[in-house]
Amino acid sequence: KFIRVYITFITLNKSIYFEGASGDLAKKKTYPSLLFLHSNNFLPKDVKIIGYARSPLTDEQLRDKLRPHLTGDTEAEVDAFLEICSYVQGGYDPEVPE
Repeated sequence: KFIRVYITFITLNKSIYFEGASGDLAKKKTYPSLLFLHSNNFLPKDVKIIGYARSPLTDEQLRDKLRPHLTGDTEAEVDAFLEICSYVQGGYDPEVPE
């Protein structure tokens, strides 16, 4: 199983988008890795992290789910990181035209 990660750093739009954001791999590997990059200033200051998955979660529910897995940094750094994270719920099946 893999997670597709799309990183876009354009002058006007700095975002990281990836699929499978509510899954086990995301909470144990992807988000902690992004926290490391954010905490060590390897990401642009105004970057946004957008996770996509099928699970019906709000941004706040996702942040609560991630918080226990984001260790090793100060609480302030984790809070700052979670503020730039958002979540979009949707399906993976392609739309079939009628």
